[in-house]
Amino acid sequence: MKHLAVVIFAVLLSTLAVADECTVDLNYNLRVSSEFLSVSNEREVIYEIHQGGVLTVKGQAVDLDEEQSALAEEFAGEVAVVVPQWITLVSDALTVAEDGLRIAFTAIFGEDSAATIKSTEALKNARIQFENSSSVEDGVYSISVSEFTHGGGAFDEEFDEAIEDAVMASMGSIFVAIGKTLLSSDEDFEDTMESFGERMEKMGRELEVMGEGLEATVDELCDGMRKVQKLERKVMRKIPELADYALFAW
Repeated sequence: MKHLAVVIFAVLLSTLAVADECTVDLNYNLRVSSEFLSVSNEREVIYEIHQGGVLTVKGQAVDLDEEQSALAEEFAGEVAVVVPQWITLVSDALTVAEDGLRIAFTAIFGEDSAATIKSTEALKNARIQFENSSSVEDGVYSISVSEFTHGGGAFDEEFDEAIEDAVMASMGSIFVAIGKTLLSSDEDFEDTMESFGERMEKMGRELEVMGEGLEATVDELCDGMRKVQKLERKVMRKIPELADYALFAW
């Protein structure tokens, strides 16, 4: 039972466990729209790409030939596609996790249990972290790498530990219920455990259904990220001014 939280978490977010080539870290903050891509750190704007493949690096215009301009514009355009997909996916996954963990822990421990309350708080904190690190305003999508890393920083090790602690905090209630059943002449222990197992199976099926809706988005995002990966590597080869500024850590 110690790893019950890990099992539930894996079921809820299994669709986010995409292949390694689709899992990336951001090296810089970014702002992107259909018209531009801006990449920065905490001190300055590193580079910007505007429509037509117009490139500036640290405020200085860079002369590009026709091929380089087209490549820069294509790269910025593909980033403008995957970033909204990523933000939507994480937001939807948080919603699934919020609903799923509430259903799961309420069914197992009860609505007012420590596990239910603490897991709800953990998801609330994850939502706050996500919303503090990413935003959408007037068609401009922004991600702050300093606030939100590893492509899903709301679901980091600290979050996993918070969920597991929530489960362990309520383990006593299960053992108390089992003890009461053993001492009771009104209810058969074996029947009680069988009923509990059936509830767990039903809960697992419900959680899987909740996560299935994310699969199409994950597949589309994964395909887009592979395309961005190839483009960025080509950009760094063809445009020397960008060779030292990889936006993504693959």
